[in-house]
Order: sequence, then structure tokens, then C-alpha cells
Amino acid sequence: DEMPTIAGVYHNRLRIGMKLQADPTIQYLLPDGWRRLTYNDLKIDSPYNTYKYFGLPPAPINSPGKRAILAALYPEKHDYLYFVADGKGGHWFSKNHREHINNVKKYRKWLKE
Repeated sequence: DEMPTIAGVYHNRLRIGMKLQADPTIQYLLPDGWRRLTYNDLKIDSPYNTYKYFGLPPAPINSPGKRAILAALYPEKHDYLYFVADGKGGHWFSKNHREHINNVKKYRKWLKE
């Protein structure tokens, strides 16, 4: 279960004043439901857009389950600031932007396979 690890990433970002840049907050804004995001989606002007605005959105974007709530209350302690899907149901985590870009490249390569 990666929820505590992902929660730790968001806690780390909030602690250092970094934008959350959370894809689910963008998905929440899309009128037609979930789809692969585009760079234009990240520019939507809304207080829910955590790519554009710092801090938490003004209200919840869903009804979290018990596991998600526990992960948010008790996040894993680590130094990760980034994560990206690994294409197999998990994520690659990284401590700096350079590592993150390398993981994004791996994900894009997986998409082309």
C-alpha cells in the first residue's frame, strides 16, 4: 500500500511551501470525468488547481476511505518530493527534480510500449 508514502510526499511539500501539484485536483475540475491530463489542463484557473495555487484546495475533492484518512494522519516519514506512475499500478518516488524527470522518462517510455 503506497498511500502512506504518497501522503508523505504531500506532507513534505506542504512543510517546505511547495505546490502540491496533485493530478486528482485537476481531474476534479474536468466536466467529463477522468482522462489523461494535458498541459492545458494544468492551467485551469480554479482554487482547486494545486499546480497553480499553493496549499490545500478550499474543500475536499472526494470522500476518502479509511485507508486514505489514516495515511493522511500518519504519513510515511521520508525525503521524497515527487512521484510518478510506474505503469504497473505503483509509483516511482524521487527526492529531487532530476530524479523525477528520469522517472517521468521511464513512464513515457512505458506508455509507448
